[in-house]
Amino acid sequence: MGLLGIWKKFQVCLKIIVKHSLFDSSMTLAVLLNTIVMGMESHNMSVDLKNFTIVANEWFTWIFIGELTIKLLAIGPKKYLADKMNWLDGGVVSISIFEMLLTAVGTAGGNLKAFNTVRVFRTFRVLRVARLLRSLKSMKVILQVIISSADGFIYITLLMFVFVFIYTLLGMQIFGGKFSFADGKPRGNYDNFLIGFYTVFQVLTTENWNSVLYDSMRNDTIGYYPPVIYYVSWIFIGNFILLNLFLAILLDGFLSEDDEEMGDEEEIERLMLEKRKVAVAEEKQRRLKKMGS
Repeated sequence: MGLLGIWKKFQVCLKIIVKHSLFDSSMTLAVLLNTIVMGMESHNMSVDLKNFTIVANEWFTWIFIGELTIKLLAIGPKKYLADKMNWLDGGVVSISIFEMLLTAVGTAGGNLKAFNTVRVFRTFRVLRVARLLRSLKSMKVILQVIISSADGFIYITLLMFVFVFIYTLLGMQIFGGKFSFADGKPRGNYDNFLIGFYTVFQVLTTENWNSVLYDSMRNDTIGYYPPVIYYVSWIFIGNFILLNLFLAILLDGFLSEDDEEMGDEEEIERLMLEKRKVAVAEEKQRRLKKMGS
């Protein structure tokens, strides 16, 4: 047996390990424990707790590096990258490796810029929590529906942006420079495009929108009817129509998913029925042959 045969046997053993449910469950448990450790980090935490979280995160990083190595050796880079969820896993592990290298460089050279860069890369650790979605079948279906509905979301987002732009310009024309009161200028106003834009977005989300409405009515030169027409029409168009279109697209995606599953089930039933018919016909032929003989 040559080296190639030994490598094939070794690769088969690694495939058995990777495909075993215990391996997947242990990695899920590691993600859960790592999530708990990340949740323990806080501002002004004790030195002992800080050292514990640093060491624990390093251990978890090595565990995920080992998982990545085993999977690459078992199934190869091509099959590994065929699963889109592995892109997230491999990306987070690569960032963690880069973070460890920067930490080592910063510790050896006392480079403050390296430490500041490490802080930025540490924020990507939270993406490890997304690995829990791999073990939830229902969550996978939801993610697939969201991804398949991305094209519709883009067009609805552009349409919403156009309406926000229009209502921002309308607000600047109607309410621009008229939010100056004795008790000060409110945060939500239309004095310039940027502030007007997020004021319109605030009204779209219906978050404390009535205070913006009351501020619009405080100026006697505006009156009551223009603010009422402006805000009621925007809430009706933006919140009740545009935002609900997102839900409609998602619902259509779920219905399409159900139709595909029903179609697959009907196809399976049809194939099974055809197999039964073929089996019955073959059995009849056998009986006829026996009677003839």
